[in-house]
Amino acid sequence: MIANLFTVAELEPSSLREALAKLLSVAPEAVDVADTDGDQEARRWDSPVLCTYRVLPPGDLALELDIQVDDGTAGALTEAALAQGLAVRTATSVLYPALDLDLDSAYWVAAASDGRAARCRLEAIDSDEDTTYRVDAVEEAVPDLPRAKVEILSEVLDHEPVETPLSDAFLATYPTGTAASVEGRVRYGLQVWERLVRRLAKAQWGPSGRYREDLFQRDLRARDDLSQLVTEVDDEHAEDLRTVLAHLDADFRTWTEPGTHTETERWWWDRSPARIPW
Repeated sequence: MIANLFTVAELEPSSLREALAKLLSVAPEAVDVADTDGDQEARRWDSPVLCTYRVLPPGDLALELDIQVDDGTAGALTEAALAQGLAVRTATSVLYPALDLDLDSAYWVAAASDGRAARCRLEAIDSDEDTTYRVDAVEEAVPDLPRAKVEILSEVLDHEPVETPLSDAFLATYPTGTAASVEGRVRYGLQVWERLVRRLAKAQWGPSGRYREDLFQRDLRARDDLSQLVTEVDDEHAEDLRTVLAHLDADFRTWTEPGTHTETERWWWDRSPARIPW
């Protein structure tokens, strides 16, 4: 197993060695810990646990850890479990990559108090000398990251897997174009609208059970754009687009409740989710 982690607080090599030994149920002598800028010739490269750390410039994070563990030693331990266990044993929060999302900024932070994990946004700040790191936002408050905003991460919601079968079928034969073209705007708007409808249809706002009000309004604006675009697409695709929109609109009505306004052209703005997820 290979794990790439960050710690919020700087730890002594002896503390890292002891924590890893207890977590992996090995003797402390089986854990080799060394500074990446230190003497590498003295290392015990045949150790079942190798931990190479790098002291980071001042920022939200103190250490970068590269941990290699023999498969037989790690057993079924995952990178997440290693980070969570290390956080509890060293009394500092530990960050590990969110491998379920193809985003460089997507991380999980294991809280020092109990190892509980929350999503976070990690930003690298490059300079002439080195790279520092800032934890810009977390989805749940983390005591030793007091400067991080607490919010639902919009980029995580936008990368969550949500099936869009109607859009996929229509767009499979629809022309491509630049983002600003009619074709590009139809592709963007239709997928955004169907993703919202599918989230609503899951009743609990799956897959995560969360959403943001600003994203909900963005999705409604995408439907605004589609109402104009349907009059601009070529005749070959116009009727099919109207059919897809009619199906999605019917589902949107099913999973939302009417308001008190009487606007008919943009009726979707007068409807609210049965359960507000923000």
